[in-house]
Amino acid sequence: MAAIASIGGALGGCMGCMYFVESLAKEVPSSMNLYTFSSFLFVFLEGLIFTSKFFTVKNKIPIKGYIPVVSMFFFVNVVNNQALNFHVPVPLHIIFRSGSLLSTLIMNKILMGRKYSLKKYLSVVAITIGIIICTLATNLSSSSDSKTGDSSQKQTELIIGIIMLTVALVASSVLAIFQEKLYKTYGKHPDEAKFIIHGLSLPIFLFMFNDITTNAKILSSTEPIYGIPKAWIDLIGACLLQYVCITFVYKLNSVTDSLTVTLVVTLRKFLSLLVSIFWFKNPFTTSHWIGAILVFGGTIVFSEVLGSKKDDKKKK
Repeated sequence: MAAIASIGGALGGCMGCMYFVESLAKEVPSSMNLYTFSSFLFVFLEGLIFTSKFFTVKNKIPIKGYIPVVSMFFFVNVVNNQALNFHVPVPLHIIFRSGSLLSTLIMNKILMGRKYSLKKYLSVVAITIGIIICTLATNLSSSSDSKTGDSSQKQTELIIGIIMLTVALVASSVLAIFQEKLYKTYGKHPDEAKFIIHGLSLPIFLFMFNDITTNAKILSSTEPIYGIPKAWIDLIGACLLQYVCITFVYKLNSVTDSLTVTLVVTLRKFLSLLVSIFWFKNPFTTSHWIGAILVFGGTIVFSEVLGSKKDDKKKK
């Protein structure tokens, strides 16, 4: 029962968060720094009350151990969210972030010297081809939809956005390695880590102060719903549901195996993709579908979810 509740919470929270993020990105495209700051602040305040109990609980991991993780975590989140400012469609954004196994395998091979089976290499090749197909299809779609005058500028911005996603993808894999080393050294303390990492990241947002305050004013000027500006509703909804998403994914980790978690996260991304395509009417061609199937299929094969389930049935 706990597993079913966790799966439902993770799917509902993560998909709902993605809905509000896309709605906010369409309403105020320049507000991604404000959204990132707000989500970090929300997680920090929750941790301050329930985890740190207003700094009365002693840290199990020293602050200096968090520094590499904090710097990389901040970089990955800001760059990923900022990519939406550069005409990167949300479906491509979802697919790109689903390709994290590719960069994870490469980084683990280079930095950790790990070896992988042929099946895993082939699945990563499928993921890579899928991302390339989706990227090229998006580029072609953007070219055909744009007017001649602004086509060149949009193309340039789209390329910049794709480069940002690629850099963030590699950085996220380095972040995973930093986290793995941190937990190996000091043990796993996910609630504390979530609180400290988000808290230590907050001062860095001072460099974005003008951008954040400017966009806060823009959000306040959007059309009100029951007296509240619509964009603020989107922002608050995104922050709340991101918290729900993270919380239930952590719970899912504690009540199921890692393969089930991978399958649920992959399913969540695929369902978010469908919402983005059909609800927000984002263009999605046959080429996009082929690429998406390669990415999500490659992820499931890499994680050996299907093989694991068959083995479990045989044992029973």
